[in-house]
Amino acid sequence: MIAIGRKRIADNEKETTKNMGTSEPARDTTYEDQYRSLGYLFYSIAACDRSIIQAEINALKEMTARHWLVEDRSYDELGIESARYIDIAFDHALEQRLSAKEAYARFVEDQLREPRRFDGWTKSLILRTAVEIAKASGSVNRAEATRIGDLQKLLGLHHA
Repeated sequence: MIAIGRKRIADNEKETTKNMGTSEPARDTTYEDQYRSLGYLFYSIAACDRSIIQAEINALKEMTARHWLVEDRSYDELGIESARYIDIAFDHALEQRLSAKEAYARFVEDQLREPRRFDGWTKSLILRTAVEIAKASGSVNRAEATRIGDLQKLLGLHHA
């Protein structure tokens, strides 16, 4: 199972809040919140060159089906597979015509608030998914490469 379960997320949030020295109560972050955040991230990868092509959408759907749904078989209270929130958030960002910058900012905000919410394996899958989306058009362009580099640094996967 992907290490973003409800209990672990809540524990990480409490620890993060405690370490930051705030008296603010911890927010119970759910699977859906985490996957929604990833949906915005993956949208930002596809949209960073100001156009989203069907191949990028297909790459996301394939990575979701082949990896995210296989690794996490949890469901929300409505019976929706939790990892489907990746697709739901991506589609919502597309419908709302969010800029890549806005979508990425949502992910960054969530990641900075809970920097330890993903284990190393999950971070690797996030990066692989981002790269697959970027490569879907045949090559990774400069804007996509820059965004992926920023993502590596944010996730602590950047190797000098």
